[in-house]
Amino acid sequence: MGVLLTLLAAFAGSPHLVVVSLDTTRADALSCYGTPQPMVDARPAEPRTPFLDGLAAEGVRFARFFAQTPTTLSSHATLFTGRGPHGHGVVRNGFPLDPGIPTLAERLAGQGYDTRGVVGAAALEGDTGIQRGFALWDDASPTLRGLMYQAPADEVVGRALSAVDARASDRPLFLFVHFFDAHSPYEPPEPFRSRFLDPGYTGPWRDPESRPRQVAQGLVQGRSHAPEHAKAINGRYYGEAAWLDVQVERLVDGLRARGILDDALLVVVGDHGEVLSERPEFGWSHGNDVSDGVLHVPLILKAYGDVPLARSTVVERQAAMEHLAPTLEVALGLEPTLGQPVWDLVRPGPVLDVEGWPEHPTRTIFQEATKPRGQESQDAWNNLPFERAVRAGGHVVRAFPLRGRAPEVIEGDPALLAVLQPMLERWDATAPPHQDAEMADHQRRALEALGYLSDDDP
Repeated sequence: MGVLLTLLAAFAGSPHLVVVSLDTTRADALSCYGTPQPMVDARPAEPRTPFLDGLAAEGVRFARFFAQTPTTLSSHATLFTGRGPHGHGVVRNGFPLDPGIPTLAERLAGQGYDTRGVVGAAALEGDTGIQRGFALWDDASPTLRGLMYQAPADEVVGRALSAVDARASDRPLFLFVHFFDAHSPYEPPEPFRSRFLDPGYTGPWRDPESRPRQVAQGLVQGRSHAPEHAKAINGRYYGEAAWLDVQVERLVDGLRARGILDDALLVVVGDHGEVLSERPEFGWSHGNDVSDGVLHVPLILKAYGDVPLARSTVVERQAAMEHLAPTLEVALGLEPTLGQPVWDLVRPGPVLDVEGWPEHPTRTIFQEATKPRGQESQDAWNNLPFERAVRAGGHVVRAFPLRGRAPEVIEGDPALLAVLQPMLERWDATAPPHQDAEMADHQRRALEALGYLSDDDP
């Protein structure tokens, strides 16, 4: 490994790194991941994300990449530290990252990188500790079409390019850009808001002032079961994906014009997804469960210049958010210090990895929900009562502590329950103690405005 890293460093030099985070973006929001189930019988015919699809076709796309928690701050803590939720201790939004845990930005800053971050919502503001290692952390959160504490994607692109323009040196750049638009209330500008609505639909969700959470509550309480309304809300969500596709293209074009992409690694990743109409009890939200809708997320890596990365490759083997930071270290020619990389899956050349359970137990993934907040544990790790899952070799066991249901195999061979359930229980035993939220008044106001602090989320 040491010789390989030396060769990589000599070959790649110090390429730029650009990480684009698409908040609340499930894998099937991107058309390169196929037709999403919630869009069936809606209007999925045209490609939703042609630019991102093109990046995926030219670079590396992970077909089975998973977040480990369905909440913004916790998932980004995993992205930056290479640790799952039990390793970094961030329960959900509002719980700061331990200052003693090293981050990718700190690692790259120590290697001479100019580290700059621009974020689109207050969930990632600097007081959370997520900004450690960044020389610049732009977390300004003006209104998004009347909503406080979040910024629209077109504004985020402008701020990101301004951050690049403000650089005073030619050091390699680590740029992190966070887009929040796919988060409720799904209000992309036209023509994106209406693009995936049935032309004959005249219901309330064609109105730009309507709020998806209202219909979610109606479905749960039996006030409305009209499928055309659910499809309309799903369509507005996918309209956000189409809008984001255009803005990511603007960002990439701007970076190319500034020479950043002459030698760079571009990463596009979803921090978590969103439950749509497939689970009405949790519809149009995230945090309450560990289904694919909220934890199967897109990951695309695209190399520019001499960065040693595979081209036009689809990785079918599963990987998780905790594998990303150490893999990026190796891709940049550095020794991996932030966890276990999956470099073998993305480097040029044949894939040597073998996956299969239980004969080849590679990359077991543990996941946990972060809600309902009002039912969290008060004397142990906060999330222990919530849904949780273990994924290994294509088999998935899910546990439902609050529902009084026994753990069950929801994907794969039911006979492996006896193998995987104890693994999930052992993972639970590694959880840290109860954590108390530490947030200033302005943080609490921001998270309340974004819908994160309700005790009675669906």
